[in-house]
Amino acid sequence: MSIAELRAALEGVGGTTGEARAHAQRAAERLGEAAALLAELTERSGADLPVAALQKAREEVDQLVATVALAGDAIADLGGRL
Repeated sequence: MSIAELRAALEGVGGTTGEARAHAQRAAERLGEAAALLAELTERSGADLPVAALQKAREEVDQLVATVALAGDAIADLGGRL
């Protein structure tokens, strides 16, 4: 594999990593919205809805977003060094 081919492959991976980050960020936002709605419904109805579970899921997806961002940065750094 030539350096040019490796750079092209890294650019492709970098683009895919960026897309994954965007999707994960959107998922985190949606989980946050869902947790807020469940909290409101819990308050109104007095039902025991899984608000804490959704909040925890949001935190975990936020961690995923950060990890994917680090991976993207590492890929970009590697590509820049070639």
